[in-house]
Amino acid sequence: MKHRILFLLALMLTATSWLAAQHAVWWGGSPPPDGTTRDHSVSYGNGFAWLVALGTSGSEDFCFDAIAVSSGGFLVVGKNVYFSGYTVIKSELVLYRLTEEGELLWEKGYGIEDYKELSDFAVIEKPHGGFFIAGMVAPPQKGILIEADADGDTLSMVSWARPPNGFISELRMSRSTYDDSFFLSYRQIENGIYTTEMFKLSYNLDTLAYTVFPNYHGIEYAPKPFGYIHKGRYYDGMLFYNLINFQGEPIDSFPDPIGINGNYYTHPVRFQSLRNGKNIFFRKHPELHAVFVTAIANDGGELLYGEPFHNQTWWLKGVGAPNRPLYEFSDGSICLPIPVHSEWDDKYDIGLVKLNSMGQLLGDTLIFRMGSNLELARVLEGADGRPIIFGTTENGPFGGTLSGEDIFIAKLESWNPVGIPTVETITQPLHAYPNPASEHVVVELPPMPNGQLTVTGMGGNRVLTQEIAQPETIHLNTTTWAKGSYIVTYRTDIGAYSSIIIKN
Repeated sequence: MKHRILFLLALMLTATSWLAAQHAVWWGGSPPPDGTTRDHSVSYGNGFAWLVALGTSGSEDFCFDAIAVSSGGFLVVGKNVYFSGYTVIKSELVLYRLTEEGELLWEKGYGIEDYKELSDFAVIEKPHGGFFIAGMVAPPQKGILIEADADGDTLSMVSWARPPNGFISELRMSRSTYDDSFFLSYRQIENGIYTTEMFKLSYNLDTLAYTVFPNYHGIEYAPKPFGYIHKGRYYDGMLFYNLINFQGEPIDSFPDPIGINGNYYTHPVRFQSLRNGKNIFFRKHPELHAVFVTAIANDGGELLYGEPFHNQTWWLKGVGAPNRPLYEFSDGSICLPIPVHSEWDDKYDIGLVKLNSMGQLLGDTLIFRMGSNLELARVLEGADGRPIIFGTTENGPFGGTLSGEDIFIAKLESWNPVGIPTVETITQPLHAYPNPASEHVVVELPPMPNGQLTVTGMGGNRVLTQEIAQPETIHLNTTTWAKGSYIVTYRTDIGAYSSIIIKN
């Protein structure tokens, strides 16, 4: 195998450069009309600090995952696939250990028996060094979990077979943020029925908890100290989330904090737990083209920051739903990676949207390659705070026997072209009940005098405005309100409080 630092960096001044950074000029004030493309300016000169390609000249090379290693640098997990014509003759799992500047420290290849299909591999670092690597192999299909030391040498391996009348997919693995454990999950279908199996494991591979999720919309969950938040089903057009303990028993549920009705399949909702314990929710707007809507809520679904219907991130035409985990930077900002489809040449590029800890837009960047797809695997943070992207590109500069995929790694030279806006208002949760409501709602106002209480429908129609001189408990008659979701907000000179309620 060859480790190749791209010599094409000097060509980045031309339109034929391998990668080009595009820094977005984001809209201020009112958003553009529906269907209007964002105005962008392209910079070819200094988009990247460095680029690296990994793989062999005789194989198709794919990136699965990457992590920052505690001792510095990165570990990349991928595969090398060798063909004879259009037939796969061999596949190897491969680990690349890189320095902070992309130099190769070591690489290890694993020929896992005669399995020719490798998919969904993920990696985590153990607390005291070494790694767990998990994924799926076929045929016949089975899952594997490899334990390796800090040099990539195998210590142990366990495996499990697929159901007799089904298959497994969407394997995920992540470290716990609140105790000394990690999570491994996969989606399983048996006799036409989907379930999600979740294992909470110690680093000695003892099973601490085993949970089976029912057939909800996909494998969307966030581990919590009490169990999990799991994306559930739609009721009357509103998506609900379920709180589930480690035994798989329901604890509670709450409606989507974004509060916009919409078809899950065409405008899917994504969510993820943050390091501070809060949760960020984001989705494409069901009516406005190329608009993302965000909300940050606690584990009970109470809105903490923003009025989601108006807290919008405008982006390019052709954006897809976020399909990779977001990444939290050390400064508290959030990087949301999204695929961007270019219709004129039918290829995919990489979009990075940067948000602050309250879900507000800080900046964005589009990364593209002329005439070739870019498939993102992971975004990480370098030691200097700049983002590093890991992924796969086809027809690479060191192409293989077919379409020539290579693993690429690129460190962005600059990240935030629009600057950091000042946050003027922090929205905190407002206690309103019952929720859902039928004939009335009780709103408990915080001890902040001289405020204004408003109730706004998700279409922007305001159904109530009331000036408040002294805080009190307000009783609202909801009998004449149309069914649906409403944002209840109490604004004062020193802060704002908000909550979403549903009228049945």
